[in-house]
Amino acid sequence: MFELEWQQNKRSFWIALCVIAALQAIPAAASKAYLDSQIYSGTDRVGSATLSTFEGWMAGQPFMFFVLLLGCFAINWSIGSIVKERDRQTAEFLFSTPRSRTDVYLAKCAAHVVKVVIIAGVSTVIVLLIGKSLGVMNDVVAVSSVMVAGLLIILGFMGIGYALTSWLSSERGALSLGIGIVFLMFLLYMLSDLTALKWMGGLSLFKLFDVYAISQGDGIAWGSVIGALAVFLIGGCVGWGRLVQRDL
Repeated sequence: MFELEWQQNKRSFWIALCVIAALQAIPAAASKAYLDSQIYSGTDRVGSATLSTFEGWMAGQPFMFFVLLLGCFAINWSIGSIVKERDRQTAEFLFSTPRSRTDVYLAKCAAHVVKVVIIAGVSTVIVLLIGKSLGVMNDVVAVSSVMVAGLLIILGFMGIGYALTSWLSSERGALSLGIGIVFLMFLLYMLSDLTALKWMGGLSLFKLFDVYAISQGDGIAWGSVIGALAVFLIGGCVGWGRLVQRDL
């Protein structure tokens, strides 16, 4: 079942890996030119301290690209887990095999998590290698922690997808909903920068971690880690509970 789910999403996995790795490599490679321009212009002394370092640079737009893109792929893999079987009329065959519904569900989840971890791992290694080769990276742990924070947010999106997959019947509608959820949370995150709308940040997974503080060596807050994993696990349990009870 793990291999079957892997094969079904193999093409999108390779697309995600190539696109996301490239969109991490390009800004990482451009970091030296940016940081040099900050020094020459004197912005590093009067501007934000976080943006005058490689760690802070990677915690900005590159981090958002990483979470947005991989988040869209990840939530679509998770939200499509069961709904695609129903929409393609393969659910009856799949769930009539000797494998239990729980076994099938867990195999699908495992395949998705492995794919996301591989993409996040490859992207992190690329960023670290470029930062090291350019001589602009000061704190390997801080950069790695920023990427881990992004991975945890993405797992949270996957949990939302799993919570919905057993309730939906249209694969196309489910995929559109998945992407919509990610971009809605991104919009709430952006709007929360306005004082009057600051409360909206509490509705967005993008606000779960203070990535700029992490990039400056403050480490990952355990409360945020627990929150992200809780969304993933609770969402997974909701989807599983609906699956084992539903008449397919």
